[in-house]
Amino acid sequence: MKKSTLILALAGFICFYISCKPENNTEKTTTSSTNDSTQGELWAEEVESRTILIKPEGWEENYWKTINKGMDGPLIFNTIVDAVLAGKKKAYDLLTDSVLTVEEVKSIIAAGGNANPEEPGVEQKIKPDDLSMIRMREKWHFDKEKFRLEKKVIRIDLTYKKLDETGAYIGDKPLFYVYLD
Repeated sequence: MKKSTLILALAGFICFYISCKPENNTEKTTTSSTNDSTQGELWAEEVESRTILIKPEGWEENYWKTINKGMDGPLIFNTIVDAVLAGKKKAYDLLTDSVLTVEEVKSIIAAGGNANPEEPGVEQKIKPDDLSMIRMREKWHFDKEKFRLEKKVIRIDLTYKKLDETGAYIGDKPLFYVYLD
């Protein structure tokens, strides 16, 4: 009886010891949170990517269309601006990071900042076709098992065409940015 109790106690101790032994986590690092279902190695906490909507000078049209296949800049512009104007999303100033009110966004869009070549001295309203570049802040996770990079867009910055007095495109002007949930 003593022998069987001793063996049972020893077996229980071994099982307890094995279950309490720390795991070796050197094989795979995973990240997960309650808000983020993405798993895998964290490649970047925050990284910026850019999508240019204005065909660079000297680029062939066919090549340009293969890079931005199906890109609908006006739809992106309208979706984001409509959400801000409806109060569903907050807009932030790209230079100061301060929150913009709906009235400030309306004023920025109405003023435009680009001179109208047909009416010198008159500013034009920013239109959906004026969107020139979209910058995105992203979080990157890499899944080694599926060999897949998963990107989660955290924020979207909008810029619009800066035009000279003749109406020629000369660069980009910041509009605002929004955070995605």
